[in-house]
Amino acid sequence: MAINNKDYLQPSELCDFDRCPESRDKALELTLGCRSRGEMFRRVFDFVKELPYGLDDWDVAASETLAKGWGMCSGKTNLLVALLRSLAIPARYRVFRIRAEVSLWGRITGDDALAQRLGPAPSEQDHVDCEVWLGRWSACDPGRDTPLARGMAALGLPLEREAIADASGRVPYLIIANFDQWARERQDRRMVRENRKETFARVNEQLRRIRTLGRHGSERRE
Repeated sequence: MAINNKDYLQPSELCDFDRCPESRDKALELTLGCRSRGEMFRRVFDFVKELPYGLDDWDVAASETLAKGWGMCSGKTNLLVALLRSLAIPARYRVFRIRAEVSLWGRITGDDALAQRLGPAPSEQDHVDCEVWLGRWSACDPGRDTPLARGMAALGLPLEREAIADASGRVPYLIIANFDQWARERQDRRMVRENRKETFARVNEQLRRIRTLGRHGSERRE
């Protein structure tokens, strides 16, 4: 695959770094003094990864995720792609199916009313992460921030995401340059439709509690 393909450097309606000066400014701020593309990537990736993970809509613009300072896997990946492309580093989206994180689902839906709104855990779910070109395409997942991962570990919740393979044993990754159509179609299939923002807020409060546990555990170890 040609690495100079301009598709992997283009803005879009959701990957909107061309219309968001704050995105360009943040990318330049993060990479000040960097001597290589690899170093630039690492700084941008670490920034996006450590933004808190939270339940959100699928079709959130990169500028909105940056302004809010948190996002779901799709929102954080979209922001990562936007920041990298603003630095002329080719990046693209990778969509695939994973086994549902049932243990985490059970933890955040312990409230009966919330469990009723969300319904039972699905057997599978969509996941979005990024591939970046640094001499070759490399996958990177900015979805889960460190305090959340530490909190999950403290609770004994599995951290590894299990990608679902097809009959041949391969994971059928969907690699796309433009995320917009997929995100909007996925948003149309979202299970939570009524009182969505309130439901998201209640789930994210549970995630915040797990994250707080992770921070406190880290402080005790230090």
